[in-house]
Amino acid sequence: MFHFSRRTLWIIVYVTIPLIYVLNQLGGEPESESADAEDQLWSLDELSFERDGNRWLVDLPQANQLWLTVVQNEAPAEPLDSSSGVRVSLQGGRTLVSVVNPARLELLETSVDFLVEWLPDGDDRQLILSGPLNDEWVAALEPLNGRLQGQASVEEIQPAAAVARLIAPPMGSDEQLAFLIWIDVLEQRLSGYQPEVRWDHRAERSQVLFSQTLAPNLFDEPVSDAELAPVLAAYQAAAEQRQRRADQIHRYLVTTAVYDLPLDFLLQQPERLARIDLAAVNQQRQRTQEAR
Repeated sequence: MFHFSRRTLWIIVYVTIPLIYVLNQLGGEPESESADAEDQLWSLDELSFERDGNRWLVDLPQANQLWLTVVQNEAPAEPLDSSSGVRVSLQGGRTLVSVVNPARLELLETSVDFLVEWLPDGDDRQLILSGPLNDEWVAALEPLNGRLQGQASVEEIQPAAAVARLIAPPMGSDEQLAFLIWIDVLEQRLSGYQPEVRWDHRAERSQVLFSQTLAPNLFDEPVSDAELAPVLAAYQAAAEQRQRRADQIHRYLVTTAVYDLPLDFLLQQPERLARIDLAAVNQQRQRTQEAR
């Protein structure tokens, strides 16, 4: 006879219950038409982002799914198969554990019970929930504020491999936004070399990684109006597009919680971009030049 640990049984339950729900939707009488979760859009200007203690919430009316992310310093030691639907990542020096379920209370409760068993205990825990919220679903998060039962991993974040790297200013600052624009200009200057440029947001300060060395002349020449104009215009155009999917909105709120930013931080992107000028971008060029 096989014997399973209590935590293993929870893993089996957590993987199986959503599968049963999906199978039950096949066949039978058709339900009312609704867009797929990935196709639904909400206007950022019509949403209400809320914070209640360590809970960060955004109501997405008529959403088909609930998105839950637990943010804490401690990482779980016990790995999960990718088919579990639980996603573990790092951002801003914190561990993020995210689950997505169809918008049903029993599935949210199952996820919460599983996370209580699997996640390690620790301080400074943030809970981010988005979807078609109501008081009952928000209350279902409360067990995650109690003592968690899992084991913690002791592994440290290893630096990502890169030939060259530049460190971003703190998240949420105007300097960080000017830095993003400078990196896009720098990529233009590197375009003839076909570089691989990627971001690493795992540590407290984000890093941009390059697959090749960065020659000094890339930093010596000040950014010109001609270089800045198309990059800044692209950022402004993106910020003016206010319709977002549920997964994008949830990631926005997670970022806000990880870095403890104001609730309207991401909504104010057009205003923040309006403060960025050529001098601010060149200041970041000079900063990265001196830090190399």
